[in-house]
Amino acid sequence: MKFTEAAKTETEPGGRAGAGSCVPEPDRRYGGRFPWPFTWTTGVRQPPLNPGDMANLHERIGHLRPLWFEGCQLNVTHGLGVNRTVGASWTLSHVTPSGFRFGGQYQRRCNDHVLKTPLVAFDVNPSTLASNLQLLYRPFGSVCLEANLQLLPGGAGGAGGGCVVPLVEEVSLQHTGRSRTSTVRYSSTADAGYRVSVDHLVSLTDRLCVGMELLTECYRQVVQTGVAFASRYNRETWTLAATVSPEACDLSYWRKVSDTLQLGTSVVINQRRDRAVGSICYRFDHPDTVVRGSFDTDWTLGFTYGRKLTPAAFSACFSLLFCPPKNTFQCGFRIDLDSNLL
Repeated sequence: MKFTEAAKTETEPGGRAGAGSCVPEPDRRYGGRFPWPFTWTTGVRQPPLNPGDMANLHERIGHLRPLWFEGCQLNVTHGLGVNRTVGASWTLSHVTPSGFRFGGQYQRRCNDHVLKTPLVAFDVNPSTLASNLQLLYRPFGSVCLEANLQLLPGGAGGAGGGCVVPLVEEVSLQHTGRSRTSTVRYSSTADAGYRVSVDHLVSLTDRLCVGMELLTECYRQVVQTGVAFASRYNRETWTLAATVSPEACDLSYWRKVSDTLQLGTSVVINQRRDRAVGSICYRFDHPDTVVRGSFDTDWTLGFTYGRKLTPAAFSACFSLLFCPPKNTFQCGFRIDLDSNLL
């Protein structure tokens, strides 16, 4: 009874807390809807990120597709330092060129997790001296130059001249901004053809990006030009990307089901080649194990199984490709060895 009387003396008429009450008075700006501990805060909007280029628009589903190979392969790498690596490979196959190749890669050290260029990678066949050269150079932080070349001994200079004629496979110049990327790319095709493209991709928000590509292609002395539009929408667990042109359409959908399983599907329609293919692919990641598989509507079925053998210093990969309508069956086995771990 004494406690009730004391409470009445500390409370003003109308239910308002008096000076002696331990309950704070609510903020009148928000009325009676919210109690005192709740406050109004302004939202935070993340600025648009760099969207990449058109060539990597469907990269998430590309990481799910199996990397098929046929025959037997043995790859050995050895690091000479933080920025130098040498390696050798031996291939025995009926599909890809067989033989022995050796090469290396050089890159400058990383400063503050930023790769310093130039980066140079090459490999050569000792029997024919045919080699591949890859160059990546950033004169500025926002400008990147990339080139892929083939050196063919005695190409245009004749077999007796021994002249090394470089064959330009692809050259690209790219400007990277905070929320946009512009790329000019030249690549060679079969029958002395070429392909020149100019694309521009812009991030409207931190999830949505749109872009356009202008393309000029020469094949068998026939020049064709076209334009393509692209868009991609990203979420934490799924991504939808599309590339549309008057002659072709490419749609892809990627979804992360769990920490170990990713699924993807794509549809490619090409009116010029009169072809439409849909595919479903998956990737399963387990400690020291990666499984990739895909199934296409043209009845092409394949998968790759890779496993890193610990505490051994090598990893093994098994590849299988099967297509009954084309009467195709390819099987491959590869071993990757890192001599620094021996």
